[in-house]
Amino acid sequence: MRLSLSILIVTISIFFSTGSSAQDTILHQGRKDIVLITSTASVYSGTMAALYSTWYSQYKAQPFNFFNDRKEWRGMDKIGHFTTSWWASQWINESLKLSGYSHRKARLWGTIVPLTFLTTVEVFDGFSSGWGFSYADMLANVSGSAFFLSQDVLFAEQRFLLKYSFRKSGFSSIRPELLGSSYASAMLKDYNGQIYWLSVPLKSIVARQSEKFPGWLCLSLGYGAGGMLGGHDNLWSSDNMIYDYRSVKRHSEWYLSFDIDLKKLPIRGKAWKFFSSTFGFLKIPAPAFYWSGTNGFRFHPIYW
Repeated sequence: MRLSLSILIVTISIFFSTGSSAQDTILHQGRKDIVLITSTASVYSGTMAALYSTWYSQYKAQPFNFFNDRKEWRGMDKIGHFTTSWWASQWINESLKLSGYSHRKARLWGTIVPLTFLTTVEVFDGFSSGWGFSYADMLANVSGSAFFLSQDVLFAEQRFLLKYSFRKSGFSSIRPELLGSSYASAMLKDYNGQIYWLSVPLKSIVARQSEKFPGWLCLSLGYGAGGMLGGHDNLWSSDNMIYDYRSVKRHSEWYLSFDIDLKKLPIRGKAWKFFSSTFGFLKIPAPAFYWSGTNGFRFHPIYW
């Protein structure tokens, strides 16, 4: 949740601070760059100060330490870091292009800004007694931005999309302080209800030469997990009581579905471009095949 809020604040601020300058033809490129750098530095400082006050001030500072959470949550949190980093990179990239920046500069800022924010959060973790610097999180952050950068260099677009969907699980009500007490907080904290998808345009697979085949139709492979009431296991203590849910089987889930690339729909205009870049990471409800180690193979006519 800390990462999502930080990226959301900085991206919106950068978009609006640069959007006005792009409309003013009197401004030279150099002045636009100054506006971008100044606004980014201001938002960075303010966001990090607020983040420290809200999250880290509750924990004692300690010498920089590392934290190995590589095997927690069956990899769901690492996929979340990867997706957040990619999403922020492509969003800032698209926002700056809409604001009048060149493709090259938008790509550069789209890569640097999210990594700067995410790296700072990881460093804060390293000095906090409540967490520690996670090299696995950092690797996922770098990989997400690299995924954006490599596609932009190769295709000049994001051809392979990362998507997110959520349905509330029953596990958040068992441990709301960890998995979220409300629907909004559970969307960020309950890995049992999250699914991360990789959407690939069908046209690039089966109909590359056909101009009539819709470029917006995608095949989507999803990954999720369930039965998780803790990072490593389902045993914990709270208020001098022990909670034992080890009988609940922790498992992975796989999905195959269809999806839509909103940017490829035949809709024009800057407003739509901004909307599709902002909300295009949400998986479109569609028929889905599902498999898990506990429930086996199933088909859902509509799955979100």
